[in-house]
Amino acid sequence: MLLNAIIMENIYTLSDIQIQKKIGEKIKTTRLKQNITQDSLANSASISRSSVQKAESGEIKSFDTFLRILRTLGMLEEIHH
Repeated sequence: MLLNAIIMENIYTLSDIQIQKKIGEKIKTTRLKQNITQDSLANSASISRSSVQKAESGEIKSFDTFLRILRTLGMLEEIHH
C-alpha cells in the first residue's frame, strides 16, 4: 500500500521531494496505527529518534535507515511486489 497510494496520483508528475514526503507520511501513519512511539521505533530499528523524525518528514537520506524502519514496521511486503 505504501507505493500504491503514491501511484494513484501519477507518481511521474511528483518531484523526488514530494515522493519522499508522501513516503514519510505513510511511515508516520503506520507507526501511529501500530501505537509505536518514535523512541520505540528508533530502539527497535537500531537508529536514532532524530532519524525517525527526519524519515517521517520526508528527509530520507539513508537507504539503510529507510529499510530498518520498513522492516521494523512490517512494511517490507509493500515494496516486495
